[in-house]
Amino acid sequence: MPEGDKGKEQFRNAITELKNLHVATALAPLFDLRNELILNDEFLTRGGIDNATQKHLLDFILYADRVRRRVTYNPDNTDLGVAIEEAMKVKGNKKTDEELGSVAKPFAGDLIQNASGPLFPLPWALDGSDDDIPLNSALNLRNSQARILLGAIDRAIVQWTRGESRNRTRFITKTDSFRAYGSYLELTNFIRAFGGDANRVDLAQGVLPSEEPQGVLASPNRRGETSGGEGPSN
Repeated sequence: MPEGDKGKEQFRNAITELKNLHVATALAPLFDLRNELILNDEFLTRGGIDNATQKHLLDFILYADRVRRRVTYNPDNTDLGVAIEEAMKVKGNKKTDEELGSVAKPFAGDLIQNASGPLFPLPWALDGSDDDIPLNSALNLRNSQARILLGAIDRAIVQWTRGESRNRTRFITKTDSFRAYGSYLELTNFIRAFGGDANRVDLAQGVLPSEEPQGVLASPNRRGETSGGEGPSN
């Protein structure tokens, strides 16, 4: 099976050409979540993320999990996992308190044999050519939590493309769905454990050496030779 244009760096193991449109449907919230993380001012600071950003990210994961449930082939209405739903309930948050039962069942038409569909390329470029989906080497994330979360999101994206369900024309198998569920649960637990105002720390040295307007060697305890006379030399 051809793979289309291969992904690079963190996406190098992604299968970029597949048959299943529902895989692409499940991926859409993850790419939106990725952009929310990269473009959020909170992740430009090194001290952590505030309560508002924590809640916003959790809402996004809940949305991604709704989509996962919706595209899963589940004719017997098996419980597809409720831990995320329960873990993300926030007092007074109507959006995250609402039940998921109305979307737990799959789309209509999943109980008949479908005709085989053609291969199609993912509608996202994973080779760095899309400015909205930058590779790791193009990012300057000062926040350590952002780096970990971004890695988990990108791993979830790659995992979706590599499941056996990519060879189906429609719907996701329950086993592939539960694998994705595990990724979402990992993201949820990390954001809840390490995000929020309670986990923020103050960093007195707010300027990193790479950001120093007088050059890297002007930062304390950085020594090295220079050709232009900037900073101390050995």
